[in-house]
This record gives sequence, C-alpha cells and structure tokens, in this order.
Amino acid sequence: MRTQTGTFVSAAKGFGFVAVEEIGADDIFIPPHFVYGALHGDVVEVRVVKDTRRHNESADTEKRQIGRIVQIIKRGTYVGTFYTVGAQGYVKPFELKIPYVFTVPPKTRNRFSLVDGHQIIFSVDKKSRPENMPTAAFVTDVLGHINDPGVDVLSLVHQASIPYEWPADVMEEAANAPTEVLPETWENAARPRLDLRSWRICTIDGDDTKDIDDAISLEMTEDGLYKLGVHIADVTHYVTEGSPLDREALRRGTSVYLADRVIPMLPHSLSSGICSLFPEVDRLALSCLMTVDGAGNVLDYEIRETIINSCERWTYNEVENLLATAEGAGEWLVFFQHLDQLREILWQKRRKRGALDFDFPEAKIRVDSDGRPISIEPYSRNRATAIIEECMILCNETVATYALAKKLPFLYRTHEPPNAMKLTQLTRTAQNYGIKIPAQAAKPKALQKVLDKVADTPAAYVISGAVLRALPQALYTPDNPTHYGLASDAYAHFTSPIRRYADLQVHRILKSAKPQKYKTALPAICAQASRTERAAEALEREVAQLKKVQFMEGYEGETFTATVSGITAWGVYVMLPSTIEGMIPIELIRKAGLHYDKERKCYVSKRNREALTPGTQLEVRLLSADTDERKLTFGLK
Repeated sequence: MRTQTGTFVSAAKGFGFVAVEEIGADDIFIPPHFVYGALHGDVVEVRVVKDTRRHNESADTEKRQIGRIVQIIKRGTYVGTFYTVGAQGYVKPFELKIPYVFTVPPKTRNRFSLVDGHQIIFSVDKKSRPENMPTAAFVTDVLGHINDPGVDVLSLVHQASIPYEWPADVMEEAANAPTEVLPETWENAARPRLDLRSWRICTIDGDDTKDIDDAISLEMTEDGLYKLGVHIADVTHYVTEGSPLDREALRRGTSVYLADRVIPMLPHSLSSGICSLFPEVDRLALSCLMTVDGAGNVLDYEIRETIINSCERWTYNEVENLLATAEGAGEWLVFFQHLDQLREILWQKRRKRGALDFDFPEAKIRVDSDGRPISIEPYSRNRATAIIEECMILCNETVATYALAKKLPFLYRTHEPPNAMKLTQLTRTAQNYGIKIPAQAAKPKALQKVLDKVADTPAAYVISGAVLRALPQALYTPDNPTHYGLASDAYAHFTSPIRRYADLQVHRILKSAKPQKYKTALPAICAQASRTERAAEALEREVAQLKKVQFMEGYEGETFTATVSGITAWGVYVMLPSTIEGMIPIELIRKAGLHYDKERKCYVSKRNREALTPGTQLEVRLLSADTDERKLTFGLK
C-alpha cells in the first residue's frame, strides 16, 4: 500500500497517531510496536497495514486505519530543562508527550556553560530509538534559565514551533509602512472608496486590546429596519501579495495570545499601527453594509472599500455598564440600546435554527512585569461581547453568501457534523446521567436541546464537554461553506485580517478583479491556516495551564471549595471558582473509602453509599503544584 506523510502525535502508553497532510483525512493509529522511535512532532512516513471496523451497540461502524511508521523524515527541535545527576548531564523535554530523558555529553555541557535549570534547544538523531536506551541530545542553543523572566513561556513557544522573531526583510518592509492615511493613497485610486468618515462608527474591545480589526455602525430607518455596518481593517492595502510581509504572515497563520505576551501575525507597526482602527484618525476599511429586518433577515447588502474615522473607542465593560444603568452618554445610549435589540434578534434567530451555545468558564490571567501570575479570575460574556459576536457572525455569513452567489474561489470556515461513532460515545456518556440523546442528533438543533435541558444542573459541565468532544474541529476549506456548530449554510472568516491570514486572503479575493487566479493556491492556504490555528490554540492552553500552576505554588497545604468537573477511573477532576483545575488521584479516593462504579461513572462511599458525581461541591486540599508537569494534585480534606 502507498505511504503517506504526516506528523506524529504521541499519546499515553507508547502508542500514537499520524496526522496526515491531506485536508480532511483521518488520523492513522500507530500501535507502540510500530512507532519506530518517532517522537511527538516528528514528520514521518507511514504505511497503512490494516483497516479495522469497530462495532458498537447501535450497529454503527467506524473505519480505523492502523499504520506502521517506516521512516522518520524530519525530527523536530525540542526544548528541555538541563539537570545533573552526579557527573552526568541530562535534558528533560518540556513537551510532556515525549516521555524520555536524553544525555548531554560533558563537552557540550562545558561549551554552553550549562547549569541546572537552563532551558536548552536540542535535536536527536533520526536513527536513534530513545525507547530502548538513553539517547544523546545535540544542543544548539540556550534560551536562558528557567527562573529568568519570560523564559518559561518562551520555552513553550519554541517547543510549539511558533515563529516569534522577525526576519530582517520583513522588518525592513514594515519600517516603510505609512503612519497615517494620506489623501493621495485613496482619492486617486482606480476604484474610489466610499467615504464614511461622517458616520457614527465606533469600536468595542477589551481593556487591553492593542490590535483593533473591527468597527461597527448602526442607523434605524423610519420603517424600523436596521442599517448595520461592519467595518474591517483593510490590511491587504498594506500587505502586498507575495512580499516578505505576506510570506511571513502566511507562515505564522495567526496571532497567538498568551498570558504574558502577544505573538502577532504582522509586525507592530501594522498590527498596532496603521491597520488598527483607532478613534479620530482616518483608516482604510473593507465594509459590509447590511439592511436587517426585525426578524434578523438580511434584506440587502453591499461590500465596499471604504475610508472611516471611528468616533469613539469603547470597552466591553463600559458598554455593559451603560446598558445596565441607562444613564448618561446621550445619543450613544440610544445607539447601544438599538444594537442590543439587534443582538437579541440575531441570537434568537440563530438559536431557533439550532446553533450550539457553549458557556464554558474562561479565565482572565493577569501577570506582573516578570510574567508571574498575580490574579486568575473567571471571565464571563456580557451583552457588549455578545453584540460584537452577533454582528461579526452575521457579517461572516453575509460575505460567505456573497462568495457562493458569485462562485468565487474562497476560504470557507467549515465545521462538519459529528460522525456515528462520536454520537454513540456521546449517547453512552449522557445515559450515565439519565439524559437521552435524540436519534436526530446529527442535527445541531437536537444537541442544543440537550444542552438546554442540562443547563444549571450538576451535569451541565460534563454533558457540554461530551458534546464538544463529539464535534470535529472546525477548519478552513475551499469547497464546503457549511458550519454545523453555527447551524449556518454559508460561513467564512472576514472580520479579523490583522490576526488571521484566512481573513486577509478572503479580503484579497473580494477586492481582486481576477479572483479565479487564487483557485489553485487555496487548498495549501487552507491547510496552513488550519494547522497554525491548531498550534496556536494548543500553545495558548499550555501557557494558561502553566500560569495557573505557578499561581497555586504558594498555596500548597491550603484548603479550597471545589466542584467536581470530571470523573475517571484514575481519579476525580475538580475545579475551583477561579477556573483552576486539578486532580484527586485514585489512590487518595480509595483511601477515603470511595470506590469507582463503572456503570454509573461515579465514586460511591462504602460507608453511606453517597455518590461523588460531576457538580458535587467538596472541600479539597492542594497537595502539590508541579510546574514541570504543569499539573495540580489535590486531596480530600
């Protein structure tokens, strides 16, 4: 059988998967005896040796390919912590999915003046088999000491292969970017821009937002229609196709937002400068101007290159407070009240058609100048965040509908429905909590009804998580406009070209006089945008978890009120009100006289038969905060 190329993803107990390069292709399962010495993140050549069919209770089947790695094409570069045992030096990878340590020869140790705690970059020979014996690490650089400010996050960034340094030619091009919009840059253009500088346009963002992609405007007509304008930074005006800036933006794919820093897709002179829609300055935009009726239907629209001048920069908290108090701000209060009315209309329409709504707790992590976490608090959505969300979703749908109607080659934001095997797994999980998954659960409306049913119950967190795990990842494709989670027939990303290359490319297609020329390049751009998005999300989770563990280091031995967030055969996950999560291991659960009930998926007390289930509140004591493993271990009080 033919071989395929992909990236090895390591898992527990020695097995793993190969994520092949073809868009939409299933991962290939690699048993431990077929891993061939591959490490997490290696580019490998794999041959499928068997297709199996797994049958479940409902007689659904799911093909699973089993493969054998036949060649390691390219090893990754790794980051690890140097330490010594006696006279011997070792490096332990920062990547938790690499369960091996590697030796560091004395000559290397002396050449780099290594001491315990140094974060080093190293590689491993392609022919080595680290599972059989300690393998030598080839050290190439030292990032710094683990106690140096920012080195902890920098180590994770490098391990994730996220570019964070700018090539010289990119910085040279960025340095030549203008600092203001001059009249000659748009007045004499071949296609004149629509001048909207007299419109009431504003931005609504977080308190610390530096790159402002989007602005909105709204007017009411005499017959009660909403004239909604979504104005997006015209980044393509400053990023020339095929230039060093453009190539680097594609390589990065997306901006990465970490607890202590932002790694932007574009240099700051653009992302936080001429492209950002600051108030009271002229800015070039691509605007989607829509007329919306009282039922949320878009009656007509146009997409135009424009010039705008935002009147005001609002924060989410300011808008929420204004709506809550209904005091002051004059015409702005009326403006936001109308926007809030439209938000409710659009949300109810999406809800009626079955759009899924997850409300998982998110954390706002604040750090000091050295990157040490000083506070972790739950971050909740409000009406202001929902206003922007609904306006952007409507705009993205409208742009995708336009592309379909014009038969443009396009980047759609695609989200497939869950497959039969995933739905079966979801059904089994739900049954443990007395919840029935409808037979028509392949439709998003059916799953949303399940989420509504468990809302505000102890099972909500578990069922929401199970539904989310049943869904495939959204990705970018050139040929499938549908989005299952949004219950949308046509969806694309248009609203964030400063921080997502997919949006920038969508703008480029919309503005092009010859859009068909992009058709052949789109599959590769879609694959790159999807890959970099997944890498950025994984890094953001890793850094957030690291900062949570660091924050808890000073609280070892203290008692907290927690909520059970997950039950497994190897322990109980608990979450604090701050969204910090950790585990009570199985051995401590057993010591407390609890045993695992496989049928009910809970822990039951042998003494009084009380059950420990998701949603149960209990007192826990923090036993350890392990920054190396990035995990918290709790015990029962």
